Amino acid sequence: MHPSSNPTTTRTVAVRSVVIVVSLIAALLISTAANLTAVARGAEMAPLRAVVVIGPMHEWQSLVNERGRAVADAAEAQGMEVTRLFHPNALWSDVVDAANGANLFIYLGHGNGWPSPYAPFQENTKNGLGLNYPDPDRRSSSDVKYYGANFLRDAIQLAPNAIVMFEQLCYGSGHGEGYMPTPSRSLAVERVDNFANGFIDIGARAVFALEFQPLSNVVNALFEEHATMDSIFRMEFNPYSSEARPFWGWVGWSPSYHDSVLSPGSRILVDPHPTESYRRAITGDLEFTSDEWQGAGATDPDGADPVLTGLGSIQDPGTIPGGDLSPTVFTPNGDGISDTVSFHHGLSEPAYLDFDVRDSAGTVVRHFTAWTDGGDGSTTWDGRDAGGDFVAEGRYDVTVKPKDRSGKLGASDTTSVKVFKTLKSPLAKPNHIFVRDGDGLAQSTALQVTLTQPAVLSWTILDSAGAPVRVLASAQAFGLGLATVSWDGRDGLGALVPDGIYSAVVMATTDAGTYGHMSSVRVMPFKVTAPVWSGPAGTSVKFTIRSAEPLTGWPRIEVRQPGIPMYTGYPLRSGPKDFATTITFRAGPPGDVLIKVIGTDTAGGKQYQTFIFALTE
Repeated sequence: MHPSSNPTTTRTVAVRSVVIVVSLIAALLISTAANLTAVARGAEMAPLRAVVVIGPMHEWQSLVNERGRAVADAAEAQGMEVTRLFHPNALWSDVVDAANGANLFIYLGHGNGWPSPYAPFQENTKNGLGLNYPDPDRRSSSDVKYYGANFLRDAIQLAPNAIVMFEQLCYGSGHGEGYMPTPSRSLAVERVDNFANGFIDIGARAVFALEFQPLSNVVNALFEEHATMDSIFRMEFNPYSSEARPFWGWVGWSPSYHDSVLSPGSRILVDPHPTESYRRAITGDLEFTSDEWQGAGATDPDGADPVLTGLGSIQDPGTIPGGDLSPTVFTPNGDGISDTVSFHHGLSEPAYLDFDVRDSAGTVVRHFTAWTDGGDGSTTWDGRDAGGDFVAEGRYDVTVKPKDRSGKLGASDTTSVKVFKTLKSPLAKPNHIFVRDGDGLAQSTALQVTLTQPAVLSWTILDSAGAPVRVLASAQAFGLGLATVSWDGRDGLGALVPDGIYSAVVMATTDAGTYGHMSSVRVMPFKVTAPVWSGPAGTSVKFTIRSAEPLTGWPRIEVRQPGIPMYTGYPLRSGPKDFATTITFRAGPPGDVLIKVIGTDTAGGKQYQTFIFALTE
């Protein structure tokens, strides 16, 4: 596969990767009193136009044809007017006629980029399209005629604000050809920049380069999501799987942003895969929105700027700030406990919200955009920086600016959060004990946490009202690694605590400050859960039962409904301490139904607990 500088040269060696180029136009612009205002799409406007081109693809032809038909069908299903130019009829002259002014340009075919082993660099054949020869005798799937970026610039002008996408393109997303090793990041970015430049020159607002990802999902997102190009690129349409070449969306393993060298003002985001190289990239205006692409943001009903109100952060109830004046604390360290933080906000109208997260030095570590339908809502930050890593400990200021679909900007507002990462994976093991029978079967729980750095810890047991019951550790120094204390279900005076749900609170103090986590501990013989705890007669409810201690057999269930005799049942065992039963409540007057669970543990002790179901009219 050694391309020549002559655009009529044919490649007849190894098969290249599939290329899909999707070109989309955003809002049509009209000039009004020296201002450009997007034109609202309406019934009187012509539908957006799409062109789907499939070039010769050697033995991959049937697969590529299938993918091309799928994305063309998706575009038509979204109401687009679609022109299909498939091999052996993918001719340059027809492509030029169809692509000029098209809103969506889709190309499946070979890719020929730079840097590559095929010197010298020139753009008569590189960074463009691989199509059929005009000569009918040279229309096999192995005959490819390359039209490089120079041909694009000379003959095609996409509609304003177009978006271009390549799917499974050699060089376009950074990787070379299938047999080549994974390139360096700098080489991958250079290839992405080179291939995108010609398409940006002919009107593209953003250029997607995607491999192994069905473009029908992306086309649907452009119509159905209020989102920026950056957000659409980051969508997990099909999560990563272990297949050799899975159809994935966002990978998120080691993404990075870069400034375009060839297209000033454009940004590049590469999203490499740990084993499959550089297969996903986007170049251009990453804040360009799907509303702007459709032209949906043309009119502003009230003519007013969007107003942001009530910005603040939401404290996870299981994470405890150190002091009343502390900002919201969250703990992005990968343990699944308050790894993210949500911001509540109000908006006067539907609008986008641009979020800038700055560290204590004022550096923007993450920028993202979210859509809101107006009114009260919330948006979540995943605690990661632009490179996909969890941010470091410290205080972060989050500035939010609203922008409506017509492009009007509202006043920004700022709130703060604090990141701590010292405490990891706090838990109570087990989190269900029963102490008062004194048989030693479930007499204590180990309260554990992993420390990512040495810290001073305090551990306290609280009752359901939040009152302290017992202090297990007070300002005690612990080293790196696992820290553990034990609780035997007794209060500070040594008395057994009443049955109930208790909270084990561990507070950590380091140079970064003080914060804590809370774990729940049940002190009772049985834990019973159900999807509902009220309903009329005739309602069937599945109850799951967990015993704190191992039982000799099955627990007995006694049901006492108002006005009718007691009835009983026995649940089915689903684990050593786990059982389940379905109760259909009988006809009778409304009121509290008493459900009593009775069991005998392996030490011979009898235990019971009563739960209440509210029977309604």
